[in-house]
Amino acid sequence: MLKPYAAVVLDSFHAAFASRILWIAFLAIWLLLACLSPIGFREDFTTSFRIRDFENGTRLKAMLAGSLVDPAQKDSAVARIANATSDELKRQLERVGQGDEVRIHLQLIADSLNELLDRNDWYDEEAWKGTTRLRERRELEERDFGALTESEQRRLSRLRIEAVVPGVFKSRASRSILLTYAGMDFPATFAIDKTQFTTLINQWVVPTIINWLLGFIVIFLGILVTASIVPDMLEPGSLHLLLSKPVSRTGLLLAKFFGGCVFVFLCVSQLVIGLWLIAGLRLEVWNARMLWCIPVCVFLFAVFYSVSVVSGLRWRSPILAIGLTCMFGAVCLVVGIIGGLFDNLVSGPTKIRDLARSGETLMGSTEGGGLVRFDEATNRWVDVFETDAFSGDRVLPPVALANGEFLAAQVRGGRFNPFGSGSLDLVLLSQVNNWEPVPTLRLPTATIGIERVASDRLMAVNASGLALTSITEVRNAAGEAVDDALSDNVGEGTTDDLPGWIAKLSGMMGGATSGFQAILPSAVLFAPPRRVVTASDGSAIWIASSGRLYRLVPNRGEKDAIWKVDKEVELEGEASETIVMAANARDILVARAKEPLRIFDAVTLELRATIAIDSGLVPIRAVSLGEQAKKFVLLSGDACCRIVSANDGWELSEPTGPTEVESIEFDNESQHLYVVHHVDQVDEFELNDQSSAATTFGKNVRKVRPSLSKWRLVERYVISPLRMVIPQTGELGETVAAIVSGESTVSIDQGGTGDEPQIIRYRILRPVVSCAGFIVVMLTIGCVYFSTRDF
Repeated sequence: MLKPYAAVVLDSFHAAFASRILWIAFLAIWLLLACLSPIGFREDFTTSFRIRDFENGTRLKAMLAGSLVDPAQKDSAVARIANATSDELKRQLERVGQGDEVRIHLQLIADSLNELLDRNDWYDEEAWKGTTRLRERRELEERDFGALTESEQRRLSRLRIEAVVPGVFKSRASRSILLTYAGMDFPATFAIDKTQFTTLINQWVVPTIINWLLGFIVIFLGILVTASIVPDMLEPGSLHLLLSKPVSRTGLLLAKFFGGCVFVFLCVSQLVIGLWLIAGLRLEVWNARMLWCIPVCVFLFAVFYSVSVVSGLRWRSPILAIGLTCMFGAVCLVVGIIGGLFDNLVSGPTKIRDLARSGETLMGSTEGGGLVRFDEATNRWVDVFETDAFSGDRVLPPVALANGEFLAAQVRGGRFNPFGSGSLDLVLLSQVNNWEPVPTLRLPTATIGIERVASDRLMAVNASGLALTSITEVRNAAGEAVDDALSDNVGEGTTDDLPGWIAKLSGMMGGATSGFQAILPSAVLFAPPRRVVTASDGSAIWIASSGRLYRLVPNRGEKDAIWKVDKEVELEGEASETIVMAANARDILVARAKEPLRIFDAVTLELRATIAIDSGLVPIRAVSLGEQAKKFVLLSGDACCRIVSANDGWELSEPTGPTEVESIEFDNESQHLYVVHHVDQVDEFELNDQSSAATTFGKNVRKVRPSLSKWRLVERYVISPLRMVIPQTGELGETVAAIVSGESTVSIDQGGTGDEPQIIRYRILRPVVSCAGFIVVMLTIGCVYFSTRDF
């Protein structure tokens, strides 16, 4: 019974196979694979400094300049480095040290430091005694320097330089990938290890090749080749011969459609299998999921071919079928662009990134660099600092005070630059002042976050360290009289106590400003990726940075640094991966992508438990549900929350609570959990019973469902339905990326402007559903038309 239909399919395939365009496409595919086949890689130590390695170039410039002009640093390690740099750089640094405004290009600094990697005359063991020695440096220094390879010597020199200038460089993988072609090194290197290189290939390179080669070129060529199949079938002699066989008209049309898809399947298979073999044999990336690109690309072709088939039925012209298919593709492209604009300009910027509650007032920072307050009267989020997708500004997450007051700061020009432009003032917001920002203290340079420490302390986290002040000091700076006295240590050792030129250099290095006290010990290597969390009573601070976990406690006996390292431990895994951390009085949760969750004792930092998680689950944020609760909530890249709890043993629950979660916050005063989801909606959960089931948040006591703006209404009721009706072929590229990488999300480093990366969630089901529905509708129309017309 299926034999006649198989003959029709084979006939369609033969007709397409006779096309010269097909053979040109085959030749192009074979040539491409031949050109890619010599590509390879080799792994070596990460040695050379590059511009993108600098997290805080201003701090480095100030440290080098200060060591040249400050007699007290004459024999210090940083002075030895500064004196060993090129004459041109040294002249510019001396001008900086004398107070001149000099712009030094980072490339000049990088080149000068790279020259030091091939020398060892600047190193002195005595000068480096007080610097932090991470495990890799200790292992290299334990070996005889002359016995090290050239790469190992350069690596050790780099580690020694990084140890002298903490807070300057981003944490990078110890080994880098060097691409080769026919045995020759490419000039470009990647500061990533083999695991990260594999992720890069799976998540970016292969999907990009598939999208461009298969999503555009191969699909377009397939339409050119197969557009004539249906019109040729409708020729009187051909159609009569086909209908003389025991086949129905519907079956005949579907067989022709299937024949065209089989033809494209064979074309696509050559390219995908070839790329898969090259990735495996040459790059050692064997990823069987890459083969799923074959059916996905055939599925994408079927969307356009269904239009070609119906057009060929109606007008019996291959040229017209090709033209209408191209017009349909243009419509899909335009709708996709409009939908992307609404995502990036309407809903994207208004997403609540951080939330704070004081009294009954909610205030949050947005993805678009704004600060918003929820107004109960109008049921809307009201701008305090305007949200704008094109704004270069960045808002620090708000901090709640008592009586409905908040602290925040706006970094002008700080979206991709932690330094921004101009001074950075901490502002006080309250209903008394009609929510107008009242300037208070000037924050340290390059502050990326502010946190409440106990009830009377405020901590600024900047690119190079930590600084404390008191809430009283902040209120006094805002002109509010209070009776609370300022504590003994806060305010000492700020840049105002130093001579002018040293104060300026200290400010450039991110030193404490007036009213703040620098507290980070020199023993802590503070570099991104990092995470800082504090005990609610202010008794401890935990820092994860440069592959180590530190516990800091107050040390009132020392004048220069009022906090000290109480415990520290080296973290397993890659130090350059983004860190997610939460802590309470008992436990610390540390999470990194592609690694198990780790639970440490909050006091001793001993590892208590490890929890295996799906490798595709990217940790985004974590909060502790109270100081004594053995519970954490983990927000992952799939926009879902999971509870990490200790019953008989630590375990991770299935997704719970709302979906499409943007952020989570826990308020220690009210013991309430706030979950922000679906752009700007908020659910408030009351956690009265800490012994309740480990898979629930508790009682939902408040739901914030703000009214939509006009553009959000257009997006919901016009653009979204339109994107479901018109197939989103462009979004199938995200489906390909998700299939190949095995992950539903991707994180992007935001250039040092914060610890949390930007998260992009792949749309996987929506394009598949819209495209599948469109194919069914078009083929149904074609079958009905073919069955009811006399050809």
